[in-house]
Amino acid sequence: MGAGRGRRTGIILIILIIVVLIAAIAVLVLVPGIIPGLGGTGTTGTTGGNTSGQTAEIPPTATPPPTRQVIVAARDIPRGARLSVSDVTVIPWPVLAEAPPPLGALYVDEAAGTGLDQVEGRIARTDIINNQPILEFFLTPGDQPTSLTDTGSDAALLIPSGQVAVALPINRLSSVAYAIREGDHVDLMMSVRFVDVDEDFQTMLPNTGTTYVDNQDLLALGIQGLTGIVGHTEPGYFAGSTIVVGPNPADGAQRPRQATQILIDNAIVLRVGNWPLVGLYEPIVVTPNPPPTPVPEGEENNAPPPPTATPVLIPDVVTLTMSRQDALVLKYMLETGTDIDMALRSALDDDVNDVVTDTVTLSYIIDFYNLTVPPKLPFAQQPRIDTVTTGGGVALPGENPNATAVPAQP
Repeated sequence: MGAGRGRRTGIILIILIIVVLIAAIAVLVLVPGIIPGLGGTGTTGTTGGNTSGQTAEIPPTATPPPTRQVIVAARDIPRGARLSVSDVTVIPWPVLAEAPPPLGALYVDEAAGTGLDQVEGRIARTDIINNQPILEFFLTPGDQPTSLTDTGSDAALLIPSGQVAVALPINRLSSVAYAIREGDHVDLMMSVRFVDVDEDFQTMLPNTGTTYVDNQDLLALGIQGLTGIVGHTEPGYFAGSTIVVGPNPADGAQRPRQATQILIDNAIVLRVGNWPLVGLYEPIVVTPNPPPTPVPEGEENNAPPPPTATPVLIPDVVTLTMSRQDALVLKYMLETGTDIDMALRSALDDDVNDVVTDTVTLSYIIDFYNLTVPPKLPFAQQPRIDTVTTGGGVALPGENPNATAVPAQP
């Protein structure tokens, strides 16, 4: 019995030793794959918590885009200031297809032999703020004197390349009730009225004709010539007779036929009103800022006087930029007395060009809007109405008769 118990005890010990050995081997094999940093080369291609056996990919380093050394203002430079190299500096500007450097920017390029000295002695034609890129047309030529007489106006700097600026007279109806401002985009609606004319004389029909008589019998009766309106003919009331039909003398001249269309689209408002004449024919003199005026003791807390309101004249002209061809169209229409009104565009449609619309005529309105032409009736309203006005019988004039100027808000 004692020997049997000793044998069983030995078997149990052997089994326990085997279990412990298996557990130790499992720990040595599995733990390095579970805990990062353990096992070294125990599991090939395993990093961190990745137990799939795949090698993690390292993202490639992005290559920075090439840059150019753009010359920028090192301080606020006022219009008319003569520049030196101390007024500018350079910054690296990434050369990207979707965001290229400004057109006309000045660069520092050792290979091309250009440096900061290319701004030396040149005059600013417009105000340049700190860190703003210096563009070629911002500055006068290097040998330009302190007068800007030969370099043009500030207005020319605002006109987009390939376009021109033209002036257009306006009133409160044609200018969208004076709503337009600098930078707005507008379409020009024009109404043209057509009449029939004689192709040779270019005079309005019908013509007036004179019949010279060479019949001896008629001459004997004293009929030497007949003068009258040359209209169209219709059969007469009697057999063998003809009626020459002309215009009704009570109706006056021929009634014109109107056509309205947008002839110029996407013009840009450069200025509303006249351009200031300050500085015209005057040289630019660069002077330092005057020192501040000292405030006497005891008056530091005195409130300054309220500003006075400056009257602002109602504008009667607007300057627009457009293509040269559109400028010729506008000139022709202005000189031929065409009615022109501006339509203010949405700010979201600034880039919409070549707008296509239908010409509006009386036939278009009747057909498109299904307008019914009233039939002729054997009765009518009394009193007789010949002219219809707007606004409850009061015509709305182009100019406001109650205001010629408005005060500016302080």
